[in-house]
Amino acid sequence: MIVATAGHIDHGKTTLVRALTGVDTDRLPEEKARGISIDIGFAHMTLDTGRTIGFVDVPGHERFVRNMLSGVYAVRHVLLVIAADDGVMPQTREHLSIVRLLGLADATAVITKADRVTAHRLAQVAGQARALLDSNGFPRAPVIAASAINGEGLDALRERLADVASADPDPGRRPGAIARFVVDRVFSATGSGTIATGTVVAGTIAAGDKLIVSPAGTPSRVRGLQRHGQAVDLAHAGERCAINLAGVERVEVARGDWLVAPEAHHPTDRIDVRVDVLAGESEPLEHWTPVHFHIGAADVPARLTLRRGASLAPGESGFAQLRLQSPIHAVNGDRFILRDQSARRTLGGGRVVDPFPPVRRRADRTPVLHALDGKDARPSLDALLDICTDGVRIEWLARVFGVAPAALLGLVPADAVVIDAGGPVAFAGRHVKQFQERALDRIRSFHAQHSGTAGIGFAQLHKEAGGALALDEFTALIKWVAPRAGIQARGSLLRLESHDATANPRDILAWQRVVPVLDDQAASIPSVRELAAMTGLSLHELRDLLHRKSAMGELSKLNSERFALPKTMAMLLDKARATAAGRADGLFTAAQFRDAIGTGRQLAIEILEHLDKLGATERKGDRRGIRNQGGSNAER
Repeated sequence: MIVATAGHIDHGKTTLVRALTGVDTDRLPEEKARGISIDIGFAHMTLDTGRTIGFVDVPGHERFVRNMLSGVYAVRHVLLVIAADDGVMPQTREHLSIVRLLGLADATAVITKADRVTAHRLAQVAGQARALLDSNGFPRAPVIAASAINGEGLDALRERLADVASADPDPGRRPGAIARFVVDRVFSATGSGTIATGTVVAGTIAAGDKLIVSPAGTPSRVRGLQRHGQAVDLAHAGERCAINLAGVERVEVARGDWLVAPEAHHPTDRIDVRVDVLAGESEPLEHWTPVHFHIGAADVPARLTLRRGASLAPGESGFAQLRLQSPIHAVNGDRFILRDQSARRTLGGGRVVDPFPPVRRRADRTPVLHALDGKDARPSLDALLDICTDGVRIEWLARVFGVAPAALLGLVPADAVVIDAGGPVAFAGRHVKQFQERALDRIRSFHAQHSGTAGIGFAQLHKEAGGALALDEFTALIKWVAPRAGIQARGSLLRLESHDATANPRDILAWQRVVPVLDDQAASIPSVRELAAMTGLSLHELRDLLHRKSAMGELSKLNSERFALPKTMAMLLDKARATAAGRADGLFTAAQFRDAIGTGRQLAIEILEHLDKLGATERKGDRRGIRNQGGSNAER
């Protein structure tokens, strides 16, 4: 478990940590000389239970809130330190507001320098602390008086930390979470190279893992890991560690960067968020307010964008979008802090809702944001399936939550439908049923209006019945629905299986004259002109009939001028297989196939080119081999 200190300057945070751990967290010469903490420091202690508590000691001066923010991200507990002589001070309040905005649910208030004041003063400051904790959402946080000089209260504080550690659940580890590590310090070590320290926020990191420095995109490899000064093979979410990086120079990674698994590297410069404005602010946050955006250990200038005319009043919570001056790494649920443009005052904070919003908003996204806000992946997926008639792209949602797509697919309800439209897309069963009914109604209407047409085009049906579906999603979904709804998809046309565009006396008589000729000609497939001469049909009438029969699957269309019966194509495929089987390497020439079917060379080539398109044969130089041994495509 990781514990951070918080509180005003010179209230004894560093002295308290040293009393608990024996470690002086002030490591910089300037800190030693001035007697104040400037940057974050680290220490740890081992409890009697064997569990280790890591401490992040933060600076208390208002000028170093940026450094303080880089240290309190991803901690599990906070020690709010209040000096008995000073009492609650401005940075006490600001630090507690920050840790509350970062989502910490528990805290311990420590009244330091208890040996310097009277019992009356101690009670007075304890009352201030109690009131501050209660008003900031920490009603169960105890208040412990302590002195690093005479040891008063230290045993009680250790017991409190032991209780918190034993009750602390695993940090919010999402199933399938991809490795993410927030960097708060970087240095070089002789003989080792680049070292990054920080916290594993999600997943696990092991020696040998490949990681990306995000958002820059620099690749690196984990050469080794240390936790509390000891080499380890594996670091889990919620643990601080030091990572020895290979393949990356010291200048290529810095505080505020993230080390992430390659599949988690998705930089973004605009994010949808929920913002909580501090109740103590005097003015509302307006559209296009310039802010400092703190996430992880990063500080990025940004603009807060709201709907036209909207604002967020003090104490109010609402959705907004942040336009960032430079890209960041973020996933749903990541906490952040907003400070004013001058970086002197904390305005509020909140959590990331969608780190990858569309650049152009075509519709109100509030329902989607509500579905994503403050939920784990499974309830968010369920909520999105309920409201998204155009489906939920699994790979997008996996990026939003920083989890593996396979893990998210495992959360799809049994009654949902998953299609492949350039990646898996999930649909609620009821939305698929509604889509199916719309498609059937429109196809029936089209057949009624155009009975002599083979079917309606994909693009037209998408426009008239596709709703919000993108064309690739529509195409994949209609192909899934088609066999279940009595719809036949052939080429670029769709029709009901019961529909026959040639079910009229004229077409029936013409077809009765065509079939015997094509059957008799067998491999010597006639051209349309030749067939017109053989049947006595007009060229225009015949060509129209052949194209409609081809669209219905009753003919195989070699090209615009030559059509064959399906059984003829099945016979020709058998000939191609037999020709290939008679060759040691399974390859044959067009001339060899011509001889096998007894036609001219040009017709043999046209037939082979058609078999190539169907995936039954495959051209290799000037010869061909059999690709589809089953032949199911070629025989249709």
